[in-house]
Amino acid sequence: MTAIREQAAWESNVLDHADERLLGPRDPAWWYTGARPGSGRLTSLPMPNLATCGRDEVVEYFENSWTLQESLFSGLQGAEAFYRPPEHGLRHPMIFYYGHPPVLYVNKLRVAGLLAKPVDEYLEEVLETGVDEMSWDDMSKNEMTWPSVAEVRDYRARVHKLVLEVIESTPFAPDLGRPVTMADQAWGLFLSFEHDRIHLETSSVLIRELPLRLVTPPASWPEPAPMRRTAEGGTPRPGSFPENRLVAVPGGTANLGKPESFPSFGWDNEYGSATREVDGFDSARYLVSNGEYHRFVTDGGYRRPELWSEEGERWRRFGNTKWPRWWVPAGPSGLHVFRLRTTFEVIEMPWDWPAAVNYHEAKAYCAWLSEKDGRQYRLPTEAEFKLLRALPENPGAADDLVLNGSGETLRGQGVNVNLAWGSEAPVDHSPATAAGVHDTTGNLWTLSEDVVEPLPGFSVHPYYEDFSVPCFDGKHHLILGGSFVSTGDQASIWARYHFRQHFLQQTGIRLVATPETPSAALSAALSRTKQDNADAYATRTMLDRYLLNHYGSAYETFGRIDHPLAAAHGYPQRLAAFLAGEAARAGRPLTRALDIGCAVGGASFALAKDGADVVGVDLSAQFVETARALARGESVAYERIEQGEVSTQLSASTPSPAGTVTFAVGDAGALDPDLGAFDGILLGNLLDRLAEPEACLRQFTDSDRFLSAGGLLLVATPWSWQAAYTAPEKWLGGRVGTVRSEDGLRQLLGSAFDLVAEANVAGTLRDHARHFELFDADVSVWRKR
Repeated sequence: MTAIREQAAWESNVLDHADERLLGPRDPAWWYTGARPGSGRLTSLPMPNLATCGRDEVVEYFENSWTLQESLFSGLQGAEAFYRPPEHGLRHPMIFYYGHPPVLYVNKLRVAGLLAKPVDEYLEEVLETGVDEMSWDDMSKNEMTWPSVAEVRDYRARVHKLVLEVIESTPFAPDLGRPVTMADQAWGLFLSFEHDRIHLETSSVLIRELPLRLVTPPASWPEPAPMRRTAEGGTPRPGSFPENRLVAVPGGTANLGKPESFPSFGWDNEYGSATREVDGFDSARYLVSNGEYHRFVTDGGYRRPELWSEEGERWRRFGNTKWPRWWVPAGPSGLHVFRLRTTFEVIEMPWDWPAAVNYHEAKAYCAWLSEKDGRQYRLPTEAEFKLLRALPENPGAADDLVLNGSGETLRGQGVNVNLAWGSEAPVDHSPATAAGVHDTTGNLWTLSEDVVEPLPGFSVHPYYEDFSVPCFDGKHHLILGGSFVSTGDQASIWARYHFRQHFLQQTGIRLVATPETPSAALSAALSRTKQDNADAYATRTMLDRYLLNHYGSAYETFGRIDHPLAAAHGYPQRLAAFLAGEAARAGRPLTRALDIGCAVGGASFALAKDGADVVGVDLSAQFVETARALARGESVAYERIEQGEVSTQLSASTPSPAGTVTFAVGDAGALDPDLGAFDGILLGNLLDRLAEPEACLRQFTDSDRFLSAGGLLLVATPWSWQAAYTAPEKWLGGRVGTVRSEDGLRQLLGSAFDLVAEANVAGTLRDHARHFELFDADVSVWRKR
C-alpha cells in the first residue's frame, strides 16, 4: 500500500492563504501601498546626499525604495510563491521578506525615538529576524504558520503612512543648517531605507531560485539587458564572448574606510580607517564570462575534487552541483547546452554576460585556470579592489556614482548598477578604467579573498547593534563593487558587504595574479596559445601575422620583389605618413600623436620617426607587451607560415625613433582621460571591430579632451562589419535601408570636423606563401573645428 505523505507546514500555508488576487497581473489599487509605478520601467533614484537633501527628496527616495520592493514582489504568482521554502532550505519563504522590511522600519524608528509604540506586536516579532546562512547543511525548518499575504499587505500600508508622518516631522539638512550625521534621529530613517534596499537585492536572488512557473515579469520591473551575444545550439562559439586578457595594475596606497564626514548613509563596518600598501598586480580586464566558465564546466571542473577546498567539495557533493545555479540545461547533461535563468525569465544563454557563482565555485575556477595557464590566479583583496577602481586618494561626493545618477542615467553611461537593467550585461560593455579594467562598479559583485573585519576605529551604531558584529567571525567573505540590482549604499564606493562562502548572491569572478617579470611576461605571451578560446585575435598565430605585417620587409612578406600585391606592403607606415603629411601641409607638424588600435606598434614607431611623442593604445595586452619590448630595443622572434606545418623563423626590431613611444592597454571606446590632448590621432582598421563605434568617435566630436581645435583625426577602415564584433544596429550604415558606412562616418564627424583629405589605401595580411588577405581601406583625414 502506498504511504500517504504527510502534508508539510508550508503546503498548509498555501491552502490556508490562497488568494486569487495573487494570480496574474496585480491590481495596482490593491497591491501598491505607497506610490504606484507609472507606465514605464522603474529604476533606482540616486542615493540622498545628507548635506543637501530636504524633506521632498527624502520622501521621493523612500517612495522609490518602497515601490521597487512591491514591484519586485508583484512578480510572484499565487500563494505557493510566497510560502514555498527555498529549495536549499537555508532561508525563510518569500512571505517573510515581503513583511520584514516594514517591520524593521517600525523597530528601528522606535530605537531612534521617532516612533513611540509598535504597530502590530505579533508581526513585529515573527517577521523581525532573518536567517544568516551559517552553514550550507543547517536547514531552516520553516515549520510554522505564517501570516497571510493580505495581512502583511495591510501592515505595509499602515507602516507606509506612519513613515511619511515621521519624515514630515523630522529635521533634515535644510532644517538643521548642516549635514545629517549618524548622531541624528534622521539617521534611523536612512538606515531603514538602506535596509529595505539590501532586501530588494537579496529577495531578487531568492526569486531567481524559485520555480519559473511561480513567477512572471512585472510590467514595472527593469527589463533584462538587451545586449547579449548568444550562439546557435546553446554552446559558445567564436566571437560570442571577449577574450579576458590580464592587464598590469600599478601598486600604491589603498585607503580603506569611509570618513564620517562623507555626506551619505553608511553601515557601521564601513567606518574607521586603514592604510594598505599594495604591490602591483595583474588583473583580468573583465569579470569571467559565461563563455569562459563553460570551458571549466565542460572540462569536468565540477567533477575534480582536487580543484576544490575541503569545505567547497563537501558543499558541491551535498547538492550534487554540476554547473552554476542559474544555468538551465537545455538538453542531456553531457551535451553541456544551457540557457540562463534571470530573475523572472529563462533566456538564451548570453555567453558574454558574467558567470554568477559563489566563492567555492570561484576558487575552483581559479585552481583550474592556474593549472591550464601555468600562472597562479586568485580573487582580489579589498585593498587591491580599491586600486582597481582608480578612485582619488580622498573621494568626494562627486566620485560616488550612486550619489549622482539614477539607474536610467547610469544605463546611458554604460554602468550596470542602481537597476540600470534588470540583469547582468556584457562584461565588456561598461567604461574601462585607465588600466583597462571594466565593471569595477556594478554588473555582478566581485568575490574577494578577504573576510570582513572591523576597520581600526570601528564602533557599533546604537540603532543596529548586531548588523556587523556577528559576522566578524572570519567566515564571512567580502563582496565588492555592487551588482546590477545593488542600489543606494550597496552601490556606493564604500560598501563592505559580506556573506559565507557557499552563499550565492549576484556575485562573479575577477581574476588577479602576481606580475611576471617583463621578460617572462613576454615569453609567456608569445608561447601561450589558447586554441579553445573563442577570440583568436591575440593568439600566437595572429601575433606572428601582425609582426610580419608591421615589421616584415616586402621580400619577407611576399618572397619576391615583383609580387602583384607589393604595392599594398607597409600599410601601418603608409597610414602614419598620410597623417604626418596632412599635418605638415596644414602647417601644424605633429608633436604629440595617439595611435588607437596600435596592435604591435608599426604606425606608432613611424609617427615618432621624425620626433613626435606617440602613445599607442590597444585592447590586447599581448600586443602591447610585444610593442613595449620593441620599444626597449629588443628583437622579437616570430614565425612566418609557409605551408601547412612548415614555417620560417624571423625577427622583428625597430630603430630608435627621434621621438618617444609608449604603449598602454586601453579601450578605444572609453579612453583614459589622463592621456591628455594630442595634435593628431590615428584610428587604423578599428571602427568595424568595436562594440560601440559611435561612442568611440563621440569622444572626439563632443569633447576637446583628446583633440583640440586644429587637431587632425585619421580614420582608416575597410568597413568589414561582423555581428560577432558589433551588433548590426550599432553599425555606421551598411544595412538595408541605411546609408553607406562611408557616408555614415562623414555625417557623424561633420558636426565637429572638416574633411581635409580622403583616399583608398590598400593593405594586406599574409596567411601563408600562396594566400594573402587584401583589403582596400577607406581613409579620411579630418581637422577639428
